[in-house]
Amino acid sequence: MVADKQETNGAKAIALRAMKYLLTFAIVGGAAFLLHRYIGRMAWQDVRDAIDRIPRWHVACSILAMLVSWSCLTAYDVFAVETVVPGKVPMRMKIFSGFTTHAICNALGFHAITGTALRYRLLSTQGVSAPDVARVVGLVGFAVALGFAGVTCLALLLEPSIAHGWGRWPGVVLVVLFALLLRWLAGKHDELKIWKFSTPVPSARSATAQIAIGVVEMIAAIATMYFLLPADIAGSFLDFAPIYVGAILAGIISNTPGGIGAFEALTLAAFPQEQRAQVLAALLAYRVIYGFGPLILASVGFGAFEVHRRLRRRA
Repeated sequence: MVADKQETNGAKAIALRAMKYLLTFAIVGGAAFLLHRYIGRMAWQDVRDAIDRIPRWHVACSILAMLVSWSCLTAYDVFAVETVVPGKVPMRMKIFSGFTTHAICNALGFHAITGTALRYRLLSTQGVSAPDVARVVGLVGFAVALGFAGVTCLALLLEPSIAHGWGRWPGVVLVVLFALLLRWLAGKHDELKIWKFSTPVPSARSATAQIAIGVVEMIAAIATMYFLLPADIAGSFLDFAPIYVGAILAGIISNTPGGIGAFEALTLAAFPQEQRAQVLAALLAYRVIYGFGPLILASVGFGAFEVHRRLRRRA
């Protein structure tokens, strides 16, 4: 009987993994097809000209929005580490670990693997165990999900046409779910158990702060790209927000480094062919500002950390 159950569970795990790989392959394949189709119809001179026409003050605003977004992402780790191992990790290390991990994971993809490995490499120097690092990763993922849900909720309430005939009801449902979550956290719940895994949960006040931070983070991330698009193409911020969120989700599901390919394909697909050269120019500038800039800073910082660590060992 036990052997049969194990075989059944093993078969289910293999089936789920196969479905995941098939979905990833379908998204990556579809993205590659669309990018080849879209870019093949463009003249690269038009893309270069579009990059040159991006106003400098728009670039400055995009960089400022990027800094706000990355500050919020770093704050996720500060909250998560303090929830799991309160008072154990200095604030400077929490900030460094959060920024470094998010910046490198954003570029490499496979957040569950790279994020866990990097956080363990950094936080273990402060005596944080591997299970506690896994709990930190889970809470950071939870905070990111709250941010997505918070922005979606605001969009549905402010722009009910997004829901295609449902009006503001989906937004109201999300508000109710947020209220139920915060009420549950306000009760005597300091730990969540899922099978054999348990993790501390944030207080209602901490969760509320993380929801607010998540909303700010998503708005800033959207603004980073929005500022780089010409005003006559981007439309209103609320019109562009669902395009960006959908492209980000496609990139996450694709598991490609930084969501590259899927993010660009879905964004380009949202605009007519005559505007895609300008959209591609904005996408390239966005990748430099939001992706490569933080990656370079994080890589230099992580390299300095490793050199300093080895020098201390030798001393």
